[in-house]
Amino acid sequence: MKHTSEATIRALAAAVQADMPEAPQQEPFGLGAPWTHYATTEEFERLARLHSRILRKEKALASMRDERAAIMRRSIRRMRRATGKV
Repeated sequence: MKHTSEATIRALAAAVQADMPEAPQQEPFGLGAPWTHYATTEEFERLARLHSRILRKEKALASMRDERAAIMRRSIRRMRRATGKV
């Protein structure tokens, strides 16, 4: 089995980090882990796409949770005002 060179791994990681919306200091998808030396170039490209998608979905989920919390806070305040508690 052909091993992926360290230079190829670093180049792909740099490309992924340049495309990431935030936190470029974090290593994408386990870079440096022993298994990365056995992944093919195609697998790294797929990992890069998956990593970006996961980050976007996590960011969207966090945004939805923040919005839900804001709605709950407003509703609690209205409920307290309606019952005479301020």
